[in-house]
Amino acid sequence: EFDLNLKKKAKVTEINQEDDDEYVTVTYVKNGSTKTVKAKNVLVTVSVGVLKAGNIKFVPSLPDDKQDSIDAMGFGVINKCIMSWEDPAAKIWPDEKEEDKWFLMATPDDETTGKWTTFSNPSEFKGVPSLTAWIGGEDAIEAEKQSDTEIFNDVMKNLNAMFPGISSPDAVIITRWGQEENVLGAYSYPYPGENYYRDQNILSRPEGNVFFAGEATSGNGWGSTFGAWETGEAA
Repeated sequence: EFDLNLKKKAKVTEINQEDDDEYVTVTYVKNGSTKTVKAKNVLVTVSVGVLKAGNIKFVPSLPDDKQDSIDAMGFGVINKCIMSWEDPAAKIWPDEKEEDKWFLMATPDDETTGKWTTFSNPSEFKGVPSLTAWIGGEDAIEAEKQSDTEIFNDVMKNLNAMFPGISSPDAVIITRWGQEENVLGAYSYPYPGENYYRDQNILSRPEGNVFFAGEATSGNGWGSTFGAWETGEAA
């Protein structure tokens, strides 16, 4: 077991392995104060979005091929509207079969196509009636400009079309991963014409005593939580 000394709400700004032959120096900001910590090894698990934005300075700079691989990767946005109901009777949607875990709404071929039309049903795992609405791509980026009320109204309009008479949920959480400064998106993906798996291998390659992990370095689990977890364990 590790005796973990976690620095919560601390934002890393620099990783330096040039000034010390034995240790890597990590600079971070916590409560407005800039501090440093030294370590034998450093594991970088930030998103491709953060690496693309250059929010962490690496000293020395990352090799050209690694930076090129970061730039060549796509990093998309997917968001959710997570809803739950306290009353078991509120669950008026099917919940008996395996296929009842997902619901897809067919819409006219217009500007509403694909917007909050995919729903997952995690009620079995949450212990209360629950539904999660999904949105991705450019639609997700545009939706982040809307208020919570506007998003919720769009979601409930579709739910009422699918399940007439559905009541308003007791709790609602709406994500905006594209605006989260410590993530800047949700998942990596291959750009057309790029060698995504080559770029994954380059990204996952250690640089000195600095190691890299995360979903974008997973050959068979990119875009997923389990892929991120497995690469962290491997590193």
